[in-house]
Amino acid sequence: MLYAYRLVYSDSPRAPEILWEWEKKHLARLLWNATAFGRELTHRYFLTWEALAQENQHIWEVYYLPRPLYEPWKTWDAWLDEYRELVRDVQDIYEAHHGRRHNDRRPAREAAE
Repeated sequence: MLYAYRLVYSDSPRAPEILWEWEKKHLARLLWNATAFGRELTHRYFLTWEALAQENQHIWEVYYLPRPLYEPWKTWDAWLDEYRELVRDVQDIYEAHHGRRHNDRRPAREAAE
C-alpha cells in the first residue's frame, strides 16, 4: 500500500487539483507549504503504483493539459532566454570582481589554480 499526499486549497475553490506526491523529499516541502501558508494537507492510500500513476495521469489530463495557462508561450521562452543570459552575465561579473563563483567557498587564489 502506498501513501500519497497533496495540498488542498480550500480558500481557492477554482484552483485545479494538485498531483499526488509520495516521495519523502516532496512530502517535506508539502508539509512546509501547508504550515507556512495555512493550507491543508490531505492523504490517500493507493493499492499499487499503477493506481497512483493512473490517478495522477487523470488529474493531469483533466486539470492541467487542457488549460492554456500551462501551454508554452513564445514570450515566456524569450523571457527565459534573456533571464538565463542575464544570470550568466551577473555570474561572470561576480567572478571577475571576486575571482571565483558565488557558491565557491575556496579562497580566490585556490579557486584560480
